[in-house]
Amino acid sequence: MIINYICELQMYPLKTLPICEYGSINYENRSFVMGIEIAGSDFSDMISSIGGSDKMLNKNDVNRIRLTTPKGRVSFKEEILRGNLSILESNYFMKEDLEIFGKGDADLLEIQFNLSDKGIFYQDKSSKDHITPAMSGNIAYLSSEENQANIHFQKETSYHTFDIHLPLSLLDQYVGESKKLDGFLSQIHNGISSKLTTDTIGISPAIFNSIQDIQTCTYEGLTRRIYLESKAYELIALLYEDSQRQHVPQNLSADDRESIHLAASIIRGNLEEPFTIPQLARQAGINQTKLKAGFKMVFGNTVFGYLQDIRMHQAKRYLLDTKLSIQEIGIRLGYQNTANFSNAFKKILGYSPMKLREKSNNR
Repeated sequence: MIINYICELQMYPLKTLPICEYGSINYENRSFVMGIEIAGSDFSDMISSIGGSDKMLNKNDVNRIRLTTPKGRVSFKEEILRGNLSILESNYFMKEDLEIFGKGDADLLEIQFNLSDKGIFYQDKSSKDHITPAMSGNIAYLSSEENQANIHFQKETSYHTFDIHLPLSLLDQYVGESKKLDGFLSQIHNGISSKLTTDTIGISPAIFNSIQDIQTCTYEGLTRRIYLESKAYELIALLYEDSQRQHVPQNLSADDRESIHLAASIIRGNLEEPFTIPQLARQAGINQTKLKAGFKMVFGNTVFGYLQDIRMHQAKRYLLDTKLSIQEIGIRLGYQNTANFSNAFKKILGYSPMKLREKSNNR
């Protein structure tokens, strides 16, 4: 359950009843409505915090809201591509444990990702407890009757979610081609909330790179829309592919899984000076054996393989989008020897950095 889809939010301290006085801000664009209600003592602070023109923005079908209250910070970004196809990204940082109530008034089909290093806990309409694991994704359908939840956020913790809302009929074109997908479509057609798979789909380097491509897209106009729509289909394909893999029991505790996701985050943040396995294990608070085995379970890749996939995708972006020399790119990604960088790039992508740069220059 990722809450970017929410059309109405209420923020309450955990285990505390909301006080009677409320203020509210309503933000509306097309069919998307965002209402946020926060206890009255926070409302004046919230109003002053969004007074600047950069706090609420509607430009070229990109809507942004940034709210700051004594309880924490929340930001939302929505980009409408067409009709019921849109990309939503949210960030949360709370200064105290909070529960946010979210409710939508329509059926929802979405690609959903929790990009946080922590799991997100929530209760559905029937008060059943769930968790969206850290660095995981899925394709989910929620009926209008069940499109609500109480989401719990821990204090002093950053949360980052990334969703793509899809037209309800988008997957119908694939009916009859997959037993798994047909089962999911049957649930949708019968108005039964469900997910593509009940297994956890970890965010692989391919999925991470695709999300990053969306976040850093510099195209404009129709080219941008076509590109982002193609990336939405790519994410559907990657999630479906990962859901098809034979499920292997993952004998990892919640703490071990969290440590592995932390290790992956450390890898992504230190491409120029990668950690050794012992250093990475120490920083993530897990032993080396569990780190290596757990990485294979969660990401379907070795620690080094994960690093290389992220590195080479970043190298590809540098080659296409910057004027940095091949040597400079290699150094930025931890290679002091340009030949070693070029060989690693070609091994993973099938062509040399020089070949890609030449193709980019000829565009």
